[in-house]
Amino acid sequence: MKIEDSGMPDESYWNSLFDVTEIIEWLSIPKGSKIVEVGCGYGTFTIPIANLSPKNSLIVYDIEAEMIENIGSKVQKTELNNIQHQLRDVMADGTGLGSESVDFVLLFNILHCEDKQSLLKEAYRILKPNGTIAILHWRKDIPTPRGPKIQTRPDVIMLRDAITGLNFQEQDEKNLGPYHWGIKLIKSQ
Repeated sequence: MKIEDSGMPDESYWNSLFDVTEIIEWLSIPKGSKIVEVGCGYGTFTIPIANLSPKNSLIVYDIEAEMIENIGSKVQKTELNNIQHQLRDVMADGTGLGSESVDFVLLFNILHCEDKQSLLKEAYRILKPNGTIAILHWRKDIPTPRGPKIQTRPDVIMLRDAITGLNFQEQDEKNLGPYHWGIKLIKSQ
């Protein structure tokens, strides 16, 4: 299911809206992690995370064929062999991965959808115990140059409602760069 306001601007402009280095440092992904990224877009985070360690493996999804072709081209050019990319509607079809099979799930600028809980449930299902969901989204407390309508942007209160019934512990909420905020949720054992 395509999410409202999911059209992508020019890649260089899009990438300028993030402090990628700060966000990747905040993630603190341990080497050797199996990582899933839902809505990989241009690979703004995919490629830098893959470059962190050849022991990391990434499975990245996008609903847009153009984005998956773009990632495929980048993977070929960089000769990274730790990225799998897949055209898939994760909202409708899930990830297709086994339960408790990944260490990290990235949900970046995607939780402005109506059914946040479906994505969070799927992320919870595929996460190993003590695994992390990292959520990044447009801030709603300041004007931003892009992003969905303010009222659809998630905040901590909306997320707490969406994770009702899932055994998560909140960790490390903070503003990241000029326009985004993030929170990590740890799956309890």
